[in-house]
Amino acid sequence: MCKNKDEKKTVDKEERVMSPVMEQARPCTISESIIQSCKEVKSMREGRTPKRSLNDLFANIEKWSKEEKV
Repeated sequence: MCKNKDEKKTVDKEERVMSPVMEQARPCTISESIIQSCKEVKSMREGRTPKRSLNDLFANIEKWSKEEKV
């Protein structure tokens, strides 16, 4: 089955939008990130680091977004 020319234009447009995202380098692999998260959770459960809530995360995100604007 042949593809429609309009479909090809849509794919190219989507590829252009996604290409900058795909070219960004990750500081670590996905598996390394998951392992680090598991270590953090284990540390919190053992009481070595303070527990953080979802509200703390939202507060930090809000704070970080304000810092970037300045």
